[in-house]
Amino acid sequence: SNFGDVILTTPVIMRIVRQFPRARITVVVGPRARGVLQRSPDIHKVVIYDKKASLWGKIKLILELRKVKYDWVVDLRNTAIPFLVSRKKRTPLFRKFSKTNMRERHLEMIERLSKGDPRFGRGEKDAGFPYRFFNEADEAFAFRILRARHILEEKGWIVVAAGAASERKRWPTRNFEEVVRRLREKTGKKILLVGLPGERAVADRIAASLPGGSVTILCGDMTLPETAVLIARASLLISNDSANMHLGFELGTPTVGIFGPTDHEKYGHRGPKFRIARGNPGQCSCASRKIPPAERDCFHGLKPETVVGLALELLK
Repeated sequence: SNFGDVILTTPVIMRIVRQFPRARITVVVGPRARGVLQRSPDIHKVVIYDKKASLWGKIKLILELRKVKYDWVVDLRNTAIPFLVSRKKRTPLFRKFSKTNMRERHLEMIERLSKGDPRFGRGEKDAGFPYRFFNEADEAFAFRILRARHILEEKGWIVVAAGAASERKRWPTRNFEEVVRRLREKTGKKILLVGLPGERAVADRIAASLPGGSVTILCGDMTLPETAVLIARASLLISNDSANMHLGFELGTPTVGIFGPTDHEKYGHRGPKFRIARGNPGQCSCASRKIPPAERDCFHGLKPETVVGLALELLK
């Protein structure tokens, strides 16, 4: 249902596309994150599942899905749907993972489902099969917005996403202010602040602390596909653990992911273009181990200079 969660499932879609280019793929998704899927030419049909719907509404959803006999049902949320529709093969209800990372766990599920299928290669690279988060119309709209803000460059800027769906995952604004100030001084690059409409107040505070014209605020001005255009063409993305961070990784943009209360092993990424910025829980007195994970909000002393250092490392 959340943008970030759905972005983490797109590698599964592309793994299927790579092995079965003629497959007709139906994706069931919550209403909020349908924008992640609506641009992909590889998805045949998007079905919306609203967990707040009435019982009859949920029954109608199942009846719609039962109109088709599926070869595979790949369930990444551990629901009852695989048992209620017509299918040849399905992912198991009870599962034991060998991986910690959520993205890798999703791929692990489809590798189990395809085990023994000679058409499906395990562990192969997915290069050449990128998921399409935006189209040409999204690019044209994004550039119109930039030109209206007097930004004529079409790539190379630094994108900063200082918000997150949960306020607990938001690194303090004053730290972002310091990071943006230092990167502006050291690189001279234009800095774009992106996010949802509700995150604009954070961007306003960052901009207010800097000289006029240092940053451009775009929070609430673009949809997720249009924001993906900016991230795809950026020289660097700095983001809290959020949908934008996952977009950066999937689009191959050099990305610094900022982690505090969430598990960087579970939700972070690995690769030459990704850096995890985190403090030292062992030297922090927040006693977070005694706090339920959903209530944690400490960044364990993560300093702006750490994030700046990782950013400059990626820019080189």
